[in-house]
Amino acid sequence: MEYFVSIFVRGLPEEQFYRLAETLEHFSAKIIQAEKDTVIARSTDINILACIYNMKETYAEARFGFSQYIGLARGLSKIANFGEILISEEIEKEIMENFEITSLGMLSIEGMTSQLLVCRIEKPVTDMIFPKTRGAELMILRKMELESIENLLRVTNAVLVIAPDGSGKSVFLDQLVEHLSDKHVFRSVCPAYSIGRTLKPVTDIVTQVLDVHNVESIAERQKKIEQKLKDLEIMDIATSYLAILDFLGLNEEESILEKLEITTRIEIICDRVADVVKRLSWINPVAFVIEDVNNMDPSSITFVKELIERLNEEKVLFILSSWIPQVNIPGLKEYELRPIEKTQLEELIEQVTGEQKTLPPTTPFHVLQYLGVYNEEKMNFHYNQYQGKTTLTNFSLPFHDIKTIIKRRIELLSDEKREFILGLSIAGMELFPNELPIDEKTLYQFDYFVQRGFLVKFLNRYLFSSPLLHEELYNLVEDKQNRHLRLADYYRRIPGYEEEAAFHYLKAENHKKAIEYLMKSAQLAIEKGGYDSGIHYYQQALDLCQRQKDSADLEVLVALNEGLADVYRSLGDEEKALKYYKVVLDSYKEILKE
Repeated sequence: MEYFVSIFVRGLPEEQFYRLAETLEHFSAKIIQAEKDTVIARSTDINILACIYNMKETYAEARFGFSQYIGLARGLSKIANFGEILISEEIEKEIMENFEITSLGMLSIEGMTSQLLVCRIEKPVTDMIFPKTRGAELMILRKMELESIENLLRVTNAVLVIAPDGSGKSVFLDQLVEHLSDKHVFRSVCPAYSIGRTLKPVTDIVTQVLDVHNVESIAERQKKIEQKLKDLEIMDIATSYLAILDFLGLNEEESILEKLEITTRIEIICDRVADVVKRLSWINPVAFVIEDVNNMDPSSITFVKELIERLNEEKVLFILSSWIPQVNIPGLKEYELRPIEKTQLEELIEQVTGEQKTLPPTTPFHVLQYLGVYNEEKMNFHYNQYQGKTTLTNFSLPFHDIKTIIKRRIELLSDEKREFILGLSIAGMELFPNELPIDEKTLYQFDYFVQRGFLVKFLNRYLFSSPLLHEELYNLVEDKQNRHLRLADYYRRIPGYEEEAAFHYLKAENHKKAIEYLMKSAQLAIEKGGYDSGIHYYQQALDLCQRQKDSADLEVLVALNEGLADVYRSLGDEEKALKYYKVVLDSYKEILKE
């Protein structure tokens, strides 16, 4: 059965109108039209009255009409007083057990030839029941693929889900996690737009395992970690405690582990982390989900390899995703995610918009962006109707190419919000609000863009909902180099953020500073125990020196080669160490000649 609600309220500013409309649609009431000072929505659930009753507090000057007939609902809202919900006779019979109702008698209603019995809702007499909230319609359930990958996980502990960006990998993993309800799932993401924070994907997971990912205070983190190790009955608790503090950078003074050789130190850390996960898995089965491992830093790859090997007998699941099969992690069973059929995407569009469309070859990402701009354009259309600026009664939107759609979504934003989201696209794919040079007054916009599907919230941070969306937004930004330079100068002033500074100096094409901070990033990575990433940073800096010969003098080249030689020596690779020490020696000979 259909029900119509008409809300008559004058002069709502744009933001308040959108909030009202979004509240209705959130509770599955579809706005079908608006007219001067009036919004009309349709619902198939009479419990939408609970939502309307609560809306009286927010919109004190609104007048509400509710009926099974659209014209009657509109007429009731026009004769209601401020804050009143008027209903027609047939509604009274359905809700009399839930609300206290007052009969106003027979009244004349605009558009009706005869008087009708009108009632007013006073207050609920039972706990109010709200309609189911909207959201599930934007997801296509991959039932067959879920069954298939669950069967694969019965015979292997490590799976690599392969699919192109935009094909719905993250949504599929969300669905898979729901199916793994019997397991304790820990997740991490490796963003593309970054040079890769050393060991960040692994430290993400470890902090979740130890339940300290939302704890700010170092002292509180240390306390929780110690208690967790006791609860898990770790045998050598002192070594495990020191190893984990060392790994997470929570030691306030130099530990014994930091004095050990780098290979021994990493061996101990891997052992202790694996032991914690193993004991946790005895209590409750464990699964790790790491997205976009093709972007993972070299040291994290090494660490994940070690964890997979050490936890193989414990049946701990590792579910990784990538858009390419070559991720340098042996032993993974590849699972290629099939594309969603075009007919399913067409059905999704019809379900949300009520329109039938024949789509060209496309992706779920493209369709979701279209639905985003459809809803935003429709909201604008209804607001213009509400202001009396348009006489059109129907709304429709063609299916455009992805660049046009995203550009239009940005054009529909206010200047302030447009600048905010484009600024975020420069800052990164993964965003920690407390690490960005952002005015606190604008922080609410993170959640605004989560609601709009531009961002998703993950632990204590936000991520762009797709690398493709981030790329398109980034391409819309003007004056990129100066923006990157400002961010690089910001990060270089903060200890521990050398990797971010190096990344933005690279993007700003300030090659001299990029080389300097790649060297500092290498030193930082090695201090964390990420020697693979340290070597990678040194190699990046050397490559940049070769391409941009004016950006580095002989002293810089000596420092880079000496840094690489020292790393290889500490790893016991004498051959490679001697190779780089020889370059250093030859360079000193050149300096002495001068």
